[in-house]
Amino acid sequence: MSFELDKDYGNVLQLLKEKIRQARLRASHTVNKQLLQLYWEIGSAISQQEKAGGWGAKIIETLARDLKIEFPDMTGFSKRNLRYMRDFAMTYPILQPPAAKLQDIENEEIEFVQPLVAQIPWTHHTIILDKLKTEQERLFYIQKTAENGWSKNVLVLQIESNLHQRQGHTVNNFSNTLPVYQSDMAGEMFKSPYIFDFLNLGEEAKERELENGLIQHLKKFMLELGRGFAYVGNQYNIEVGGDDFFLDLLFYNTRLHCYVVFELKIGEFKPEYAGKLNFYLSTVDAQIKQPEDRPTIGILLCKSRNQTIVEYALRGIDKPMGVADFELKKYLPAELETELPTIKELERELEKEMQELKEQQNPVEARLKAIKDKLKNIQADEIQTPVTYTILKGLYSNGLKPLYKELIEKLASFEEDFHSKTFSWSGTNKHVTSFEQFDEFWNTEENLRNTSHVDFNYALHGLKKAGTENCNVGLWLNFVMDTYWYGFVLVNHNNQQPFLKKLYHQPITDNDKQKIIELLLTKVMDDIDWNLERIKKGK
Repeated sequence: MSFELDKDYGNVLQLLKEKIRQARLRASHTVNKQLLQLYWEIGSAISQQEKAGGWGAKIIETLARDLKIEFPDMTGFSKRNLRYMRDFAMTYPILQPPAAKLQDIENEEIEFVQPLVAQIPWTHHTIILDKLKTEQERLFYIQKTAENGWSKNVLVLQIESNLHQRQGHTVNNFSNTLPVYQSDMAGEMFKSPYIFDFLNLGEEAKERELENGLIQHLKKFMLELGRGFAYVGNQYNIEVGGDDFFLDLLFYNTRLHCYVVFELKIGEFKPEYAGKLNFYLSTVDAQIKQPEDRPTIGILLCKSRNQTIVEYALRGIDKPMGVADFELKKYLPAELETELPTIKELERELEKEMQELKEQQNPVEARLKAIKDKLKNIQADEIQTPVTYTILKGLYSNGLKPLYKELIEKLASFEEDFHSKTFSWSGTNKHVTSFEQFDEFWNTEENLRNTSHVDFNYALHGLKKAGTENCNVGLWLNFVMDTYWYGFVLVNHNNQQPFLKKLYHQPITDNDKQKIIELLLTKVMDDIDWNLERIKKGK
């Protein structure tokens, strides 16, 4: 490992942390691949012997006992897991050397025909083997798990909601309104129907109730939307010709590099909905979209749709949009609800059974449970610092506002080379363009209670020496407020994760401000360099 000498301890520490994370990730991938290879070889041996008629029905039970005796410190050799290994070897084809013999794992590396198979953990494979019967479905969920890093619970949720059958089933005009590379991705990304079974809404729900429910369960809603969506706001205000209009839900998709407007309709699709959504997309493209962004996409979510009517309604519209169904929670008849166990009851029983099984196989799990029981019995006050209105006001006065002011002053050094600049802040249901308005926003408790993040946008328009007006740079800094922590996120940086994250009793220090400002100035300078190289090549 080598890197340039840097006197700033913070920079060196950050670099070392990143290298450690990368090394751990590579190591985990290698260990997982070797484990899957071992399990496949064990499963292949069992399968071959069973096919040859050499082993009877009880051989797996005997093999499990003997392997545990030989390797007492290793888990994974239960009867159930050995059966999974056999099914695993029979399910996925493997390239083997000409000699049909098992090779030494250290001397001969077997390659999966489908490389994706080696990219997800063994426990995820057991779920896929249990729940999916066709190769197409298995490879679909393996790929999605590898791309999105799904946990076991999320994988089960996606399988049970039939994501494979819903993906890419919107009725849309993407092929006529977007370039091929983007229309293909957009067509695959959006689905129909969307499953909102995490909402306790009946058939008579109103559109505002649906919208509020989605916002209250934003994490689950984002999971259903899929990878790459960044939440911007709901009832997002836009002004056209002196009149106010409100977008139901506004997102930015980092894979498509465009804004996405979701409009919610409780009833069936009507052709006039497409015209209204077209108007919204035109306004977002004109007022919010930046030059580097791709055309805004609109998705109309409704309870039902007639495909022929939708196709006719979208003809002639030059803005990309799609129409998708959604499904709310499906209720059981009242007489059955009292007879059948609830999902939570079933989950509790399954978790209890699985925990007992783990404790029998793994002494570490047993000790972990004992430690958790001790923690529960400790008689002491729980230390918590949840966010309050007073904390947020102090955080703004002593940290955020000075940070924004200093950042704007630093960015002023670039202004003389551009024709104009704009900056603004956006929160839930609010968009302001001056510190006076921003002060008013932060001094209103109702505003802060309904706000989970505030976005700071800064843009420089029209590089004077570019020879064209279409040469802009900008940045988008998100200030995120959670229950116990706050953080800063730079859009399109670090996978949308906070690059600075603190508990509420930890203030924004001068050192924090300098790191944030340096990062954002670097982003702006990178954008300017990129534009200059583009101009140079164009000439």
